[in-house]
Amino acid sequence: KQWYQRRVAITAGEYKSYLRRYTDLTMTGPTTKRICPEVLWAQRRDKILLTINVRECPKDYSLNVQPKKITFCGKNSKTNTDYVLDMELFGEINNTDYKKLESDRSLQLSLNRKEEGEYWPRLLESKTRVHFLKTDFDRWKDEDETDDEDETANWESMMGNMNIGGADFGSEEEEDDSDDDEIPELEDDKPAKKIEELE
Repeated sequence: KQWYQRRVAITAGEYKSYLRRYTDLTMTGPTTKRICPEVLWAQRRDKILLTINVRECPKDYSLNVQPKKITFCGKNSKTNTDYVLDMELFGEINNTDYKKLESDRSLQLSLNRKEEGEYWPRLLESKTRVHFLKTDFDRWKDEDETDDEDETANWESMMGNMNIGGADFGSEEEEDDSDDDEIPELEDDKPAKKIEELE
């Protein structure tokens, strides 16, 4: 009797599992993963630096930058993954003047704060800790060692690696070389020849 009850329970469980798998395959098709992408952040007294780590979707995404909110939606068709991001910011930013740099793995943003001043205590308005947000220690600088020139050079370097504006940098180098070639070398010899003639 105990064996019979156990066998009936197993059969019912297997049957339910079969129905669940069959329904998923025939009615819903392949499942789509919906995840929140990893976000790295750093800051300066006048800007917020963000890196949204996504894969193979920078050309097929939606980005909305508002004074106190940033939303991002993208899709990786190969892995059937939807990236969805919705962040309420601690302070206000200038949503009409910011820099954006795309790659096949990430989207980088340089957002100007509406008011320059002390560092924000956190990126998000809520004090709740979220799993997707991490500090970008490679770009982080303490408030007393901020150097805007270094950050500008770093941004231009990244753009150069992405082959953006490479022609401009090349033309400057050529102009520098041409200036070096135009240095006259015969002007010092002319006075020497006149001295010889007088002798």
